[in-house]
Amino acid sequence: MNHRPDDVGQSLGLPDFIDPSDVVEASFDASTTWGEERSSPASGGFEPRDDEQSSSAGRRGSSGSSFGEGARSSGRGAKGKGRKKKQLTWAEKAERREKRAQKRREEEAAEREKDPLGFAREIVLRQLTAAPKSRAQLADKLREKEVDDDVAEAVLDRMEDVKLVDDEAYAGMLVRSQVASRGLARKALAQELKRKGITPEVAEGALEQVDDDAERAVALQLARKKMTTMSRLDEQTQTRRLAGLLARKGYPPSLVWSVIKEIQGSAAPDEAH
Repeated sequence: MNHRPDDVGQSLGLPDFIDPSDVVEASFDASTTWGEERSSPASGGFEPRDDEQSSSAGRRGSSGSSFGEGARSSGRGAKGKGRKKKQLTWAEKAERREKRAQKRREEEAAEREKDPLGFAREIVLRQLTAAPKSRAQLADKLREKEVDDDVAEAVLDRMEDVKLVDDEAYAGMLVRSQVASRGLARKALAQELKRKGITPEVAEGALEQVDDDAERAVALQLARKKMTTMSRLDEQTQTRRLAGLLARKGYPPSLVWSVIKEIQGSAAPDEAH
């Protein structure tokens, strides 16, 4: 069925002043703009009119301009979003840290001046909340914060009265935890207690938890665990590594060689089998 131009215009929703044939021609021109070659007169085709060339060039220029502008605009937006903060130099970072530290010192000085006892008590409670501490460790912290010795003494005495600071309980707990987690012998445990500020008398009482039998049992446990990782090594290498391990844990030489002999003697029948 043939349609009249005005019927076609109405079906496309075109205004009365636009000829549908112009729309068809414009569509055809647009399709050639996106890559369809037109035949030249030598190949039997046709050559576009000058007005068509200028029209197509105008459309291509307009489209290219819009696309390029959009790409540049998008690029600027992406660049803006992805912009990184300025990287500080080592000296600038150090300067900032020093300024923050100076501000904290000034604030602490003001608090210490206003309420010395309250300031010291807050430091002690904060330290004990983080982890158990000995009296000597807490005294060192108060000295670091420039708390007067008399004020520190008064606060720590009060903390002992209410059992928040108890060196005997702390030393006993430290010995048990170090034996269980690290397998330390009494010699190494004594060094650890001294490092934590525990007096020799208190340390001696805490070390009574570990007698000769308990110490040997822990050494055997360490040696057996180590032997499971050395099954492919020769006996000399095993001996050297076991001796080094137990010596670092603080075990005396006599106990070390006794444990190694027992471990290697019990392992020999299994290897022969």
